[in-house]
Amino acid sequence: MKSDSSLRPTIIAVILLVGQFLLMTINAQARITKQSLPRTLILTATYPIQKGLAVVTTSVGHVWKGYVSLWRAAEENQNLRRELSQLKRERTELQETIASHKRLQDLLKLKESFQSPTIAANVIGRDGSPWYKQVIIDQGTLAGVHLNHIVITPDGVVGRVVSVGPSSAMVLMITHGDAGVGAMLAESRTNGELRGRNELVCQLDSISGLTQVRVGEAVLTTGLDGFYPKGLLLGYVTQVQLGSGAGLHQISVRPAAQLDRLEEVLVLLSRASDVQMTESVKKEKE
Repeated sequence: MKSDSSLRPTIIAVILLVGQFLLMTINAQARITKQSLPRTLILTATYPIQKGLAVVTTSVGHVWKGYVSLWRAAEENQNLRRELSQLKRERTELQETIASHKRLQDLLKLKESFQSPTIAANVIGRDGSPWYKQVIIDQGTLAGVHLNHIVITPDGVVGRVVSVGPSSAMVLMITHGDAGVGAMLAESRTNGELRGRNELVCQLDSISGLTQVRVGEAVLTTGLDGFYPKGLLLGYVTQVQLGSGAGLHQISVRPAAQLDRLEEVLVLLSRASDVQMTESVKKEKE
């Protein structure tokens, strides 16, 4: 049996033959492609690395493009949100302008219905109480406003001036606990007194239990209290606790004017006895 040392020359010879064959093959391929042998060897050896770098570069490119697309989409979304917010603000401003124009139109129509002097005013302050029993307006003695002048809106009576300065005045509303107005039921013409309760509703006193009263009936000023002219709308009956023949009804009245959201009002610049309304207004109120 041959030893390892005797087989070694044979193995070396085989390796050299294989190597020479590979070199001849590569050299022949290089001649066909007209490239040098070293370049061919380098390209062959570096191909896996170049392939890997190409894959990595392509993946990074896709990730970057995706990031850029997401960033642009987020920016466009933010721009759309800003535009939507701007449109909402513009719509709100437009709605407020339309509402303000409507209120001023109603106030002008009310002003034209009086033959006596009046002046429009804005509400610039409230007393801070839960039921808004007093408000401050931006007209005073310089505009002809004086104590006990009556303040109204197109919806109904607000109250009367109880304190006045050169450019502002305080109005005691009919819901105040100290407020009292000569009042009558529009249908039966029965006289009573509307009293404030420091709430959003008032009470109508001194109405006989024999008088028919219905929920929803209008309540008007009588003109007998010396402050309020006759025929102004005060409110509507919301609840009636019937009294006996000898007793009195307990009647709740909701003010017609929206006293919790006043913005513009009209001040009657005359005493109650001097205020004149056109006949059509009296019919409308009654």
